[in-house]
Amino acid sequence: MGRLFDIIMRIVTIIAMIGLLGSYTAPYINPNVFYFSSLLGYTYHYLLIVNIILLLYWIARWKKIAILSILIIAAGYPLITTYYGLNPQTVPDAPHDLSIMTYNIQMLRAPGKDASSKIVDYINNSGNDIVCIQEFPQREASFQKFPSYPYHYRHRDVALISRYPIINKGEINFAKGHSAACIYGDIAIGKDTIRVYSVHLESYRLGKNEQQIYKELTSGNTQNATQGVKTISSRLVTANRNRAKQTQIIKDHTQQSPYPVIICGDFNDTPISFAYHTLSEGMKDSFIEKGRGLGNTYIGEFPSFRIDHILHAPTLSTVSYTRDTVKYSDHYPVQSDIRF
Repeated sequence: MGRLFDIIMRIVTIIAMIGLLGSYTAPYINPNVFYFSSLLGYTYHYLLIVNIILLLYWIARWKKIAILSILIIAAGYPLITTYYGLNPQTVPDAPHDLSIMTYNIQMLRAPGKDASSKIVDYINNSGNDIVCIQEFPQREASFQKFPSYPYHYRHRDVALISRYPIINKGEINFAKGHSAACIYGDIAIGKDTIRVYSVHLESYRLGKNEQQIYKELTSGNTQNATQGVKTISSRLVTANRNRAKQTQIIKDHTQQSPYPVIICGDFNDTPISFAYHTLSEGMKDSFIEKGRGLGNTYIGEFPSFRIDHILHAPTLSTVSYTRDTVKYSDHYPVQSDIRF
């Protein structure tokens, strides 16, 4: 009986290893070429936990397969740092040239008592110099809610508000039918100028029907599991493919910038994705530089991931990174202090 159990555990371990290795490919394979790797990317941290548990089992059994398990887990160490910040505590009020925040404010319609007014007060009192906002109400009067920020620009549901002058601005257009939005502003800060992008990439468009399917699946109701998985997977694949196209357009635009670039926003995608890899290539991620602990930023109906990001040019440096766990929206606000 013990031998049979060992054989089963070896099979399970090999499958888990293959799955984890497959998830490592998600950032590098365009989902428009091969979509399955992008789906494996969502399972990365679950597969990592499973592989660690299996590793501990094989270490306890003193089996050589543990060595292979260690090597496969170690190969993905750079990905671990995108999910869990391992940096030391930052120095409070360290010298910096710019404080910037990105925040998906859920159209100021988040449920809960006074959630809308709390978001507005939070932003006005945050002390940040620049705020990139996603799901911004599409009416000009909305800017009047933020008197602390006299300079502003909006296109569709993304906005950029600033204490410093926006000397040039524009929008990036995507293919018809895409739900993404992106704007940029050249902001003069003393003798320096930086270009800031406020980004809201394609969402999964998961409505109440998909939410119900997800709840049924996670509660153990597998009656319509096959169709449910197909429905959700189809939405994920479509969004992944669209974001791959959108991020390439944004990346090409950033490479033409005459100024150092900061990209902020709701990418609707995890760090284990082609979209994130495209935008972060050649850039620094404020979370990886100074983040501590869990980095998840989405707190809605579906699993929580780090999908809100602050990336900046390598000529800039992150002084601090903060993910504030205020629950005024279905996203946490993310803030970073940066030096030029």
